[in-house]
Amino acid sequence: MTNHPSPNAGEQNSEKIAQPLFNLPPIIVAIIAGLIAIHVIILLGGEQFQIWSQAVLAFNPARFGLLPINQVPGSAYWSMLTYGLLHADWTHLGFNSLWLVIFSKPVVLRLGNLRFLLLLAASIIAGAVASLIVHWGEFLVLVGISAGVSGVMAAAIPIIYARGGHWGMTSPEHMALVQPLTPLGIITNKTAAGFTVMWLGLTTVTATSQYFTGTAFLEERVIAWEAHLGGFIMGFIMFYLLDRKLKA
Repeated sequence: MTNHPSPNAGEQNSEKIAQPLFNLPPIIVAIIAGLIAIHVIILLGGEQFQIWSQAVLAFNPARFGLLPINQVPGSAYWSMLTYGLLHADWTHLGFNSLWLVIFSKPVVLRLGNLRFLLLLAASIIAGAVASLIVHWGEFLVLVGISAGVSGVMAAAIPIIYARGGHWGMTSPEHMALVQPLTPLGIITNKTAAGFTVMWLGLTTVTATSQYFTGTAFLEERVIAWEAHLGGFIMGFIMFYLLDRKLKA
């Protein structure tokens, strides 16, 4: 007996394949929409407004240096988080949004909205702290949510490479069946370890190339590799702290 596929089978399979790509958690849609809105407002505000926005919201290690710079009182501290709201251009914003879309869904499903936002914020702050340590006192404008995205990526690794875990998880019920990898489990899991080593290696190469040439090897601009690394480490730590509280 030959089973003939129904006329709608292709459409149903297409919907199942497409769902993980477009069925994003509302919190991620809101974050990306907010970043786009902020970027548009700053662009429409003109040059003076753009300068003011960077002065108030962007992180700059020079704020903590010995030489005084003109700054709004308190901005040295809140800018360690608010720099993640700004982006250099549409390409910068686009890539950060894309990576957030790719890695955020399993983390949101696992931790929930509030814990996800806490992990994201902690990773952004850790990125600023790492940049401050490496560039203490230097005048260097840091913008972008990439440190937070790196933290989300780190938090996604123990989920998506766990048994039963994958990129297309669509519900908290599915997530409840997944037991995330432990730190030791990541080391012993060839795929998870390979991905982690590849990311750390790429970050190291970027740092080395910038040290010798002044630009990243992938593009003619400086990439805040230290912020990415700081965010990645913090995201990894925060995931296990927050996931433990979730189980308690």
